[in-house]
Amino acid sequence: MIGMDTLYDAEGVVAYALVFILAAVPWIELLVVIPPGIALGLDPLAVALLAFSGNLATVYLLVYAHHSLNSVWKRFRMGEEHRPSSGKKKKVMNIWDRYGLPGLALISPIITGTHFAALIALGLGSKKYPIVLWMSLSILMWTIVVTVASYYGLESLKHLLE
Repeated sequence: MIGMDTLYDAEGVVAYALVFILAAVPWIELLVVIPPGIALGLDPLAVALLAFSGNLATVYLLVYAHHSLNSVWKRFRMGEEHRPSSGKKKKVMNIWDRYGLPGLALISPIITGTHFAALIALGLGSKKYPIVLWMSLSILMWTIVVTVASYYGLESLKHLLE
C-alpha cells in the first residue's frame, strides 16, 4: 500500500506523482502531504499544485458520482429498517443550520476531510454546484495556507539551526 513512507523513499517524478496520489486519498489529503513534500526538498509550487489537484479531483469524482452511489446504497438498504439516532441527527442539523455549506467546506480538512464533508453536504441535500464551488475554495485556501506555513516554517527552522 502506498503511504507516507513511500513518499519519503521516492525521488524525482515518482515523488511528485505520489504527492498527487496521496492528496487524493481520503484522510491523508493535502494537510498531511504538503509539509513532508516540501521538507523533502520538492518544489513548493509543484507540491501545492499537485496536492490541490489530487484532492480536488477525488472530491469532484465523489460529488458527480453521488447519484450512482446513492442508488446503490438505497438498493442495499431495501428491506432494512433504519432509524438514525435522533440525538446525533439533531447535532448534525444544528451544525449545518448554524454554519451551512461554507462552514462545513472551510473546516472540513481539519475535522472530517474534504471527501467525507462533500458526502455529508450531498446527504443533507445540497446541490452539486455549490458543493463543488465551496469545496474548491476551501481546498485552495488550505493549500495556500499549508504550503506557505510549511515553506516558511522550514526556512525558519533552517535559519535557527545554522
